[in-house]
Amino acid sequence: MKINGVNRPQVDAAVTARPAAKRGGSNTATKVAVSSQAKQLAEARSPHVSDAAKVQRLLAAVARGDLMVSAESVTERMMSEKR
Repeated sequence: MKINGVNRPQVDAAVTARPAAKRGGSNTATKVAVSSQAKQLAEARSPHVSDAAKVQRLLAAVARGDLMVSAESVTERMMSEKR
């Protein structure tokens, strides 16, 4: 997907892609331990979809181009979550 805007030039990913850096030629796996606190933070940030039908209706509206978003409504919901 390409995103264009007033202050955002069009960028071709094929031109800007860089190969991954190789280190030492060894293909060993690295094990990482994630703390329980990190897991809780990840769960708190992940969106939980409670109404799959609503998600499908929103996706369809976006695809048709007729989704209307109220900035005031979004702001009110964000502020109510902060409390």
